[in-house]
Amino acid sequence: MLDFLRRNASGPFGLALIILLVLAFSVWGIGDIFRNYDSGTLARIGDRDVDSQEFLFRYNREINRLSNELERFISNEEARESGLDIQVLSNLIIEKTLNSSGDDMKLRPSDKSLTERLKNTNSFRNAFNQFDKNVFNQILRQNGITEDLFFSMERDTIAQAQIYRALFEDLNISKEFGNLIYRFQNEDRKVEYIVINTSDENIDKYDISNEDLLIHYNNNKELYSSDAKRDFTLISLLKSELSSLIDVDESIIKEIYETNLSEYETPEKRTYYVIPFNSSEESNFALSNFEENSEIINILSDRGLTIEDVLQSSLSFEEGLNEDISRKAFSSEVNTLVGPVEGPFGPSLIYVTEIEPALKSNFLEVKEKIEQDYKSEETQNKIYELYNIIEDQRAEGFTFEEIAENNNLKITQHSSVNSTGDNFNLLNIDLSLRNSIIETIFEADIGLEMDPFEDQEGNVVFIRIDNIDEEKIFAFDKVKNEVEMDIINQLQKNELEKLTEQYLNDINNNINSLEQIADKLDIAILTRDKLNRYSFDEVFSRLAIEEIFKTSINKPFKANVGIGDSIIIGLIKEISTREQNEESIISITQQNEENLRNELLFILAEELQKELSSDFYPERLDFLFETINAQGTF
Repeated sequence: MLDFLRRNASGPFGLALIILLVLAFSVWGIGDIFRNYDSGTLARIGDRDVDSQEFLFRYNREINRLSNELERFISNEEARESGLDIQVLSNLIIEKTLNSSGDDMKLRPSDKSLTERLKNTNSFRNAFNQFDKNVFNQILRQNGITEDLFFSMERDTIAQAQIYRALFEDLNISKEFGNLIYRFQNEDRKVEYIVINTSDENIDKYDISNEDLLIHYNNNKELYSSDAKRDFTLISLLKSELSSLIDVDESIIKEIYETNLSEYETPEKRTYYVIPFNSSEESNFALSNFEENSEIINILSDRGLTIEDVLQSSLSFEEGLNEDISRKAFSSEVNTLVGPVEGPFGPSLIYVTEIEPALKSNFLEVKEKIEQDYKSEETQNKIYELYNIIEDQRAEGFTFEEIAENNNLKITQHSSVNSTGDNFNLLNIDLSLRNSIIETIFEADIGLEMDPFEDQEGNVVFIRIDNIDEEKIFAFDKVKNEVEMDIINQLQKNELEKLTEQYLNDINNNINSLEQIADKLDIAILTRDKLNRYSFDEVFSRLAIEEIFKTSINKPFKANVGIGDSIIIGLIKEISTREQNEESIISITQQNEENLRNELLFILAEELQKELSSDFYPERLDFLFETINAQGTF
């Protein structure tokens, strides 16, 4: 089908169809929460807008993902300094470009398929394994998105994913290209090198005036300050702690199972061909021709198609290209050609080749999951019950300590916590909730009654600020020696840079060898073999590895070490490639297919934007974040 679409794609909308399928679409997840912001348009492509609500939803989700991967708190300031806000906005602009083109091609899933998808989403089910509108609304509220926005995102995702599967399910990288990638990723290098350090001797030779010290201090005051810190108290209603209080009777689990038998089935799936035609007349002619000859391969051959072009493999009803196609495919017998039916690529005939019957799970197979879901919901109900009690008691003037004692709850106190979370060690909360608490405490004040914080899992935390120590700039007299050492360190770095540059030129011009330089400095020549493009460590920084792999054999290189102020000078002694095997080639090919699709996505989306009316307002990001900070919440 990929070849077919490429052959028939023309104009901006045909181009858009190809673009739609390059993106590695995933179902929208439930991210972090945000609220109390003004809406605004950050970009407009065709008839699609990137608004602040959707941007913040995605931005917060990325911060949480990065914090979890790095296992440390990523602040909003750090995220913006690294360009995360621009990256998220760029991705949204690309997606809206695709969606705008999809609108013109009328790529829109039916309301029925969207409803079925919603009902089958586990996150929105209650303990009886049924879709629960209250649970649905709760999750949307926790994530700060409206129902309209949720359905809009889901509808876009379904349309994109359907066509994506049709185009790229069987995409293969050529063997030659796979070999090229293998050689690039599996090249090893052996180097000989010396590490040259800054000197700790003759520090007294630097004559730095008091005026120079003051200039450096005034230009870099942020380097000479204490951290802002907070003392605070928490009452935490955590599912991980309260679930142990919930007893589950097996009779309830059996009742849930028997009430929802249909929910414990693997749906019927079918494999079939979707054969597109230019008109209904052509499809009807092909249908009558098949009834006479009963050879499906002839139909494909007449259309210039292969089985790979038209194959829809092992799909449920909801996974079909559209509802009409699914209805026809699931009402047909095997090896029967039926239709025509309107498809994304014109009038289409359907030919079913295989039927996988629905499978039902017995009670023992699903008992554990039903019990977990039931216990989770009952725990959530307990949390909301306690939540209401605590809110009433706060309104009556109870202190945190009194509330904890009255309800047999644990209270935790935390002192001298800075913006990166040092001294905040609460083991029973996940990283996302921990990060959100840290953000919140630095936006609040002593004595200010704060709304309880609820995360996407339904955990609720009540926060009280007990003490605030703001960031303080140390007086010049207290840090004068530190300022002087910072200036000396910078001067030493500059001298080392000039010296090593001269050594590099000497080796290149055959004035001195690496051995002669090592003897002069009385340092050892070190050897490192099997360096690859990903061998980053405290000695070989990312930039050092890049320099090594840009350098020819027997030629010198110079680079900074991974940690510290030292500089490496070395020679490339050997270049080799690890032996290939079929398993490694397959693995590398699979890893790089998605990268290639994404590269193509950026190129094609850029071209498509030239065909659509496009307006971008990246400067509005600053205003958006200023508004959020002024309102004291994210």
